[in-house]
Amino acid sequence: MKFIDKIKHISKVLVDFGVDSQLPYLELRKAKLMNLIVFSISGILAFFLVLNIVIENYFLAIADVLVFVLVCIPSWYLQYKRHYKANMVLITVAFLFYTVALTILSYDEFRQTEHILITVSLMPIFLFDKRWKNFIFLLFPISFFTIKFVVMYQKFGYIEIYTMHLIYAISFLIIYVFANYFKGNMMHFYSQIVISNQTKDKLFRIISHDIKNPFSSLLGSSDLQLKYIETQNLEKLAITSLIINTASKKIYDLTATLLEWSQAQTETFIVNKVDTDLTDLVGQVVDFCTISSSPKEIKLDFKPEKPIYVACDIIMTQIALRNILMNAIKFSHRNSQINIIISKNENFASIAVIDYGVGMTETNLQNVFTDSVIESNLGTEKERGTGLGLKICKELLDKQGATIVVKSEHGKGSEFTISLPLK
Repeated sequence: MKFIDKIKHISKVLVDFGVDSQLPYLELRKAKLMNLIVFSISGILAFFLVLNIVIENYFLAIADVLVFVLVCIPSWYLQYKRHYKANMVLITVAFLFYTVALTILSYDEFRQTEHILITVSLMPIFLFDKRWKNFIFLLFPISFFTIKFVVMYQKFGYIEIYTMHLIYAISFLIIYVFANYFKGNMMHFYSQIVISNQTKDKLFRIISHDIKNPFSSLLGSSDLQLKYIETQNLEKLAITSLIINTASKKIYDLTATLLEWSQAQTETFIVNKVDTDLTDLVGQVVDFCTISSSPKEIKLDFKPEKPIYVACDIIMTQIALRNILMNAIKFSHRNSQINIIISKNENFASIAVIDYGVGMTETNLQNVFTDSVIESNLGTEKERGTGLGLKICKELLDKQGATIVVKSEHGKGSEFTISLPLK
């Protein structure tokens, strides 16, 4: 048993040689596969070197040594230096060249080494992707039939296609179809895992982002309450107690809603559009955001009018609007005002959130929805953020066919407008 464990350990060390554990999953698999190929070839070469010396076939013995020196050792060096793509090309080209050249120069009727090309044609399918995969795979049947026809011409002086050649071609085709199908399934499975992980990460960010801000305001109110207890200011103590109680209920309801919604999400965000009264939806979000606006004495000016019905995902729309409104509060000055205005035209209903705070520079405005640029600026009272809120908003709105447009001027404020299709 200890012997088997030692063999397993040695095998693992060889397969992991020169492999960067931080590589993406698929690249990691390829790097380990290259080690498997090269170390296997090294072992086979060592075996045939001894065999060729024993049977006094010194030409093949010299060829085995040359391949080991010119291919295996450089491959180990490239792997050690983590030049994985160069190593892939070296292994594939060297294998093809060695097999073709050696077989033609010293053809053995009994061994027929060229048949190795049929099984090893699996190699480019798993090492390469897209066009390179197809191109390099084609080199294997081309090399195989080159050997067959060159040897035939050398022996008989003519080239003729037999039924066996068709069987060989079908064998290559079967390997390509089966291996390609398996790799396609593997790639699909991997991409689903990646998407699922990304979705879960976004859900965590959304939940934490939506809950963190109101909790900050809640903690601020509790700090005030401690001061009022020390000064025996019962009137203000009662006011802060009411604020904390109301805010706690709102945060609890929000948390329950977000958790229920997150459980309904799978690999990708599922959009559940329903006919919704936009006026009521906006009113609920505005009411919740007073938890954060009240401590900064910011007035959220929303004058609800008649119901306006739109087709939207209620929770996604609430998350997007809540993020925008929280963002407006964050960058608004104390004792200022934020206007929330609903309007509609023939096809869309729009929600405009207008603040008169710090606004954005031209550079910030250009990058506000750019995934590759994540910036988080402090609010007017040093509030911190992740820089992801507005990007999450855009994604959630895009998924349901809604749009978001921003106008801003540095030092004068910003205007975010969400447009949703009418019922």
